[in-house]
Amino acid sequence: MSRVRLLEHDEAPLPAKGFFRDDGSASPLTRSLVNAPDLLETFMPFLAQIYAPGSVDLATKELVILRVSQLNTCRYCLAAHRPAALAAGVSPESLAAVCDEAALDGLTERERVLVEWVDRYTVDPGGLDDELVARALDHFRDDELIELALVAGVTQLLNHYCTAFAIPPP
Repeated sequence: MSRVRLLEHDEAPLPAKGFFRDDGSASPLTRSLVNAPDLLETFMPFLAQIYAPGSVDLATKELVILRVSQLNTCRYCLAAHRPAALAAGVSPESLAAVCDEAALDGLTERERVLVEWVDRYTVDPGGLDDELVARALDHFRDDELIELALVAGVTQLLNHYCTAFAIPPP
């Protein structure tokens, strides 16, 4: 059971009603966030921009989202992003590996470096050393690595939010 109210469309403050689908439905995450409509108006476009295709493709972003969510054991984000990752083109084998259900050695070199970078960035950001960053930059440009850092950071924020408030998986 969620630790914050999950508002229905008819309970939502007027400024937050636009975040519901046409049929009045919304994800449990959105239904929790509509309790703070002023923050929602800033946060949702920011989240959409970070998670949208940019210099980094959606499949790579989904690998990052899943790996960070796995490290943080966020049930909500893992449940929400498994289908999104597959739809973005992540292979079932890569999905299983980043979720610790299969060995990482089945990943491509680029994916292995990404997972190692994400693990360090998420668990021990001060431990990101020049050697690991150099290996990451063999596969990603500076702007892409910055974008991936923002994806990982926003995902960590959402993982903490969803876990702390026991937001039920979609």
